[in-house]
Order: sequence, then C-alpha cells, then structure tokens
Amino acid sequence: MEVPATEIPASQLLTEDINNIIPYLDKYGVCIVPLKNISTGTRNRYLLRTNFYQNANQILSEEHQIKELTLAEKIHPETIKPRKAPDSSQGWINQYGMPIHHLIEQDQQFRDAISIVEGEPVSKFMQNRIRLGARKARLEITSLHFDGLPFEKPAEDGSVEFTKNPLTATILGLTGLRRFCWWDIKDKNLRPIYDHWVEKGEKHFTNIDPAFMSSTYQGCRRYVDVDCSKHIHLIIFRECIPHEIASSPSISIFISPIKNWDNTFVSTTSYHPPEYKQLTLHESNLLGYCYNRNGITWPSGKKSWPFSHIRAYTHWLCKVKPRYISTNKNGKQTIMMQLPKGGQYDQHSEEYKARLKERNIVLPAIAYKSTTPNFIVDIASLPEPILRDHGFIL
Repeated sequence: MEVPATEIPASQLLTEDINNIIPYLDKYGVCIVPLKNISTGTRNRYLLRTNFYQNANQILSEEHQIKELTLAEKIHPETIKPRKAPDSSQGWINQYGMPIHHLIEQDQQFRDAISIVEGEPVSKFMQNRIRLGARKARLEITSLHFDGLPFEKPAEDGSVEFTKNPLTATILGLTGLRRFCWWDIKDKNLRPIYDHWVEKGEKHFTNIDPAFMSSTYQGCRRYVDVDCSKHIHLIIFRECIPHEIASSPSISIFISPIKNWDNTFVSTTSYHPPEYKQLTLHESNLLGYCYNRNGITWPSGKKSWPFSHIRAYTHWLCKVKPRYISTNKNGKQTIMMQLPKGGQYDQHSEEYKARLKERNIVLPAIAYKSTTPNFIVDIASLPEPILRDHGFIL
C-alpha cells in the first residue's frame, strides 16, 4: 500500500555536540551524531578485517559457500553483487563481535553519546547484527514494528504514554547512504496503538498493521537519508517509537547498551546449540561471543538465530553440513543449530586456561566440556574494555 512519507533533511537531525542528543530525541524522535574521531582510513582497515559470512559458511556445505564481500563493495555498497545467503531478503548478516564492532564500541565519542542517552555511564553491551541495505533506496511499510515493552500502563483516565525506560536503539551507518524511517506520534493519542499492541499479544517484538497505522496516524511517517561515505554515523532512536526496516545502499551495524546482565533461564529452540539449554541468557551471550555468535535472544528480548528463521529451513536443509541436520519429533529432517567446529583456540588446554585466568576472564563451565568445540575467537586477547562491556570480567 502507498503511504506518504515526509523526508527530513539529515542536517536537521545531525549534531556534533552530544549535549544536544536528548533535546533532539524529544523534539524529532531521532538524533544523528557523526563519529569523526574514527577516520575514513581506520574504518576501512577494520572493515577489511571483518568477515560478513563467516558464521553462514561454517554451517553451509562446501558447494554452497558464500563469497565474502570485497573491500571495494563494503566501501561502495551500491556496487554489492547480491549473495544467496540466509536472511539476505532482509539484508541481515548474523555476524557478531567482529573487529568493526570492537572499533566503534571503544570510541569515546560513541560511549559518551550512549551515556548521555542512558542518563548514566554505560558499561554493559549485548552483541547485535550487521545489515546490508538494498542497492536502491526504498521504504518498506510491511516491516513496521516496535521493540521491547513500549508503553506504561494506562492512567486512571485511560490515557497512555510511551515507557519511561525505553530500549535505546543505536544504528551505526558504516558506509553508503543509510536510510531510516519512523513514525512521529509522540504528540498524538497513543491509546489506539497501545490497544493494537495488546491485541497483538504484548510481545517484545510487535509488527504493526500498516493499514491501522496509516488510518490512525495520518501524516506521521518520516524518513531521513544519512551520508556515511566518509564517516561512521550514529543514528539514535528509542525502540518504543514505531519504525521500519528501510532499505538503502549502505552497510550498518547495531551495538546495544543494556542495563544489567540477564541471569534468568529461558527455553531454547532449534535456533540454539544444545550447550545453551543449561545457561542463563547472559551466559549464552558469553559462550556465543567465543564463536562470533549471538546468545538465546537479541537485546529486544526476541529469540535470536545465527543462521536463518525457521520458515527458511526447508530451503537451506539440503545446503548445510550434516552436523547441523537433526530429526524432529515428527520424524522429519530439520536444521538443529550447533556450535561451529574448526576453532584455533583450545580453551580446554591448560595453557589457554592460564591465559584466561591471568586476565580474570570468567566463562560458563560448559565452555570447557570436552564436547564443546574450540573457540573461534581468541577471547584471551580481546581488549579489556570489550571484555568488561560484555561481562567476561566482572
């Protein structure tokens, strides 16, 4: 369906003074901060070291390996030749804790900006994904959603407000022209969309009916195009704000600050390796990080996957290695996630355990079980800020 959208000039939302972030979020719903401490050359060097299809290729059989992006493609995403990869229709790259993540996470301007948004120094982060945009810019109203628990309980008079403790969304536009689309409804009656959310089950991730949105909140759709050709740009918004997965020729990543480590146990699915079954959410993040993987959930609370959604299992079943194939309760073959083999870093060895102990790194006990594959990531060599940010050092 065709729904008008108003383009907001990037200059209107952009500030180099991080003290303007909250006023901009309050006024526009979105704020953009260029990270100019990271030079173009430094960005490009870290992009060169960042593999985009490492996780997928560990799972896929030899004849279905995905060709990695060249540096030229990464710098000029409008030239990227489409790959037949998991989640490629949405542009998602299920690759976590890569060099480009580490570069940005340690940038002081980024950390100061996030601390301004959170209202306190940020010291905890949770791994998140990479995204490739389309070769041509477009809006995708069918992707309209919000994340987390977006509302306060209705007041006695029935009125509704957005949550006072929203999840902070941070999109890092790395290269190209990064488009972002949202609905500016902060000054509107929120009761209709609250009721819509309740009808949808009050979930951590909720798709919003475009027809409902366009009829209830006419004229509220906005978008901005951010030029990231020379500098990485931090696009900040609150995840309770309805937003879309807009497409544009760009590469972006997501780095998510969190309030606390989540030490609760939740059920796992075929998305998760069996080692996760006995781990808390936080422990699953720690173990997953050792393989450039995610934990049981994404920061929004939605169950996460390192390869593809279950709806695509039939397509990929004949393309994955036997290690990732199992028989379900109905006697049919399906994909069952496993931790990848082939890691260079043997955490079972006394030598590596000594390196971890020397740096005060604490891992779940199952990391050292003989059946747990060697680490893909040299956790013992990661920068201390990264180790602290993700809870390896307490």
